[in-house]
Amino acid sequence: MNFRLPTLRRACAFITLAVLLFQSPSALATIDDAHSFAMEAAIPFVKKGFIVREDYWNGEVKSGQRLMVKHQMFKGNEYAFWLGCPEDDAVFELLVLDEKGNEISLDFNASQYFASARVNPPKTGTYTVIFSVSSKRAKSLYWALAYGYH
Repeated sequence: MNFRLPTLRRACAFITLAVLLFQSPSALATIDDAHSFAMEAAIPFVKKGFIVREDYWNGEVKSGQRLMVKHQMFKGNEYAFWLGCPEDDAVFELLVLDEKGNEISLDFNASQYFASARVNPPKTGTYTVIFSVSSKRAKSLYWALAYGYH
C-alpha cells in the first residue's frame, strides 16, 4: 500500500485530536490543579482569620501510598492542613501525630477534590502529618498539601 504523506499527517492529527477530546479532565490534570484544590479547601479557614503560608508540598504518588512530612508547630496557634488532588474519585486520608504517635487532629473534612484537618498543638514541637490519596481508576495521582495558622 502506498500512503501519501499528507493523508498520513491528517490521520495522525485526527487521532491526536480525538484522544485529547475524549480523555477525562483528570487525565490532563497537573500539580498546579492539586494546589488550586488545596487552596479552595482553605477558603472557609481564611474567612475565619487563618493565614495561608506560601510554601507547600506537592508531587505525584501511587494511589493509596502514605506520605508524611514533619512540621514545626507552636503552642497557642491553631493550624489547618489542606490536601488537594484533581482526580474526581479521590479518597483522602489526612492526620497529624505528636512525637509519641498520638493523633492530635481536632477535625477532618473531605470533599470531592480536597480534604482538611485542623490542629491545636498541645505544645511547641515537631509534628508528623500523614496523608494519602487513593483512586479506583488512577494508578498515580498528583497532590498538594498546604497549611495555614491562626
